[in-house]
Amino acid sequence: MSPERHSKTSLSAVLLDLDDTLYPESDFVRGGFHAAAELLAQRLSQDTEELFGLMMTQFQRGIRGSVFDAILFELKVPREPALIEELVRAYRSHEPQLTMFPDAEWLLPMLWPRYALGILTDGPAEVQRRKVKALDLQHRVEAIVYSDDFGREQWKPSPIPYLELLRRLHIDPSHAVYVGDNPKKDFVGARRLGLQTVRIRRPNTEHGHVEPQSGFEADHEITTLKSLPDWLTANTRSERHAA
Repeated sequence: MSPERHSKTSLSAVLLDLDDTLYPESDFVRGGFHAAAELLAQRLSQDTEELFGLMMTQFQRGIRGSVFDAILFELKVPREPALIEELVRAYRSHEPQLTMFPDAEWLLPMLWPRYALGILTDGPAEVQRRKVKALDLQHRVEAIVYSDDFGREQWKPSPIPYLELLRRLHIDPSHAVYVGDNPKKDFVGARRLGLQTVRIRRPNTEHGHVEPQSGFEADHEITTLKSLPDWLTANTRSERHAA
């Protein structure tokens, strides 16, 4: 990719988060819990759908990272580390059936080829790659960076994965915008590097109702990705007029 291709506009690259920005992460969660419930049902000779329902209930209560522990406790089953590891493996390794948000499906061809497109995503790399494959995103953007490839300590808001994605796109931070949903981590690192930031606030997602702490806000907020092209155009025009 030649850097000259994107040098004509002040904003020439759009970097995108994955989970709950381009597709509903709850779809992956449900698929993962169902895979884990099937495994646990075989071990305990119980009904898969009942176990799946218990897992989803724990998740909907806000339990994160310890759902399987909570389920075993509720079922009065001794906690065996080997069993927990098997459940986690079943959750992470299932083949997800995912569908893009309609506005995300609409957005990508609207931006290309005017803007360079890239994805930056946190999470276990093998899991995130499986999601990307399920959504066929590897053929719809120019570069994808999995922060986990650099180690857990380099997940967002670390600058490392942002810089790597910008390097692959041949884009300076001042010419890029990062679009994400999580005000706890998506925007602070990007802003420190000089990227502009846009938050997509989806009401029925994990972070849809989360208010950012001071310094963690995005520069702009939208409720649908269909608003992004107009914002990009207006932003570019204002910078051109100021030049």
